[in-house]
Amino acid sequence: MPDLMEETSFLAGLAAAVSRLAMCEVPGKSAYDDVVQRAYNHFVLRTLVEDDYKTPRSVPEMIEIIADRPVQEWLPGSTSDTILLHGDTRSPTQECTELVVDNRRDPFGEKYENEILKRALTACHEAEAPDSYVAFRRLLITRPTMTHAELMLQRGELDLLPVADLLERCYLGVSPRLRRDGSYAECARCRCLLRPVGKDGWRCDLDRCRTTKVKVRQYLDATTPGGIVQLSLPLRTFVTGPGLFEIDLEVAMNKRGLKVEMWPEYDAYDLLVTFPDNNRWAVDVKDYANPGVLGRTFTGFPSAPPRDRAFLVVPDYRRTANKQYAENFRYSRQSAGRGDSLVVTFQKDFLQQVDQMLASTTTPEGSNA
Repeated sequence: MPDLMEETSFLAGLAAAVSRLAMCEVPGKSAYDDVVQRAYNHFVLRTLVEDDYKTPRSVPEMIEIIADRPVQEWLPGSTSDTILLHGDTRSPTQECTELVVDNRRDPFGEKYENEILKRALTACHEAEAPDSYVAFRRLLITRPTMTHAELMLQRGELDLLPVADLLERCYLGVSPRLRRDGSYAECARCRCLLRPVGKDGWRCDLDRCRTTKVKVRQYLDATTPGGIVQLSLPLRTFVTGPGLFEIDLEVAMNKRGLKVEMWPEYDAYDLLVTFPDNNRWAVDVKDYANPGVLGRTFTGFPSAPPRDRAFLVVPDYRRTANKQYAENFRYSRQSAGRGDSLVVTFQKDFLQQVDQMLASTTTPEGSNA
């Protein structure tokens, strides 16, 4: 029997290949890079040893085999229910992207690291400009899509000067596969570009937006001078997606009259909430589809800035999709040897705790107790 790569490593490599294909700007490209070709070779090798599993004759056929099907249906010996590709758009699922992140360096030699955010942190720290980092994060969250002309204007914004050179590395040209009838469509919920499906349908890549019926915010003319640009897939997945929930929490805290600092101390965590009695809560928001990946990769809360309590907050729709989310998180954290008692708190539960805290620190007349 041939020497087969361990399943987790194989799936991480295949996930990296799928992500590469999704970012390819030229449909029907005849030659694939090494990451894609090696993933395909290993896929063929695995299916050849089992008569009951289909062996793909090409990379496109491999994509058709895995699209919208759990791994256990096409990979011999697997019990995984992970789905790597959406069936309607043939775009990577969030679980697929998380597999690449979880392995940091995929088994085919492609190193994963969040270089953009690290460089932004360094640039803003050297300039002693924490407000510039906050402005940078807000931009990536609230404007994942824009025209190239708008991007050039953003480069000239005073708050963004320390990170101006990074912006063109964050925002990339858009694949023609995303346009229909000469236009791109912007999602009304997240402002990322939608993918055309069927004759007149659209789908969003972000899990957050797939829980409700898609709505188009606006159509962007593909012939716009300079073109349309969009954040790279990793930044849309791990900055824009959870960032929208971070902004939601900021708005909720402001409505309650609480002091909120976003991404304090150069992104020590996402929110620092201060109550009337000066009790301080640290909040980190994560929107992972796979709680096991979150449990293994979350490194915990730093000691500074100081806080009284710390919360790892996950959007409510993750609990709806996976009733065992919190339990799976705890199990994976214990299995990874994380020696802490950290638990997941869902968004609605967190807001309830905030309201209880406010009630306990405020008199009926509204003055501080």
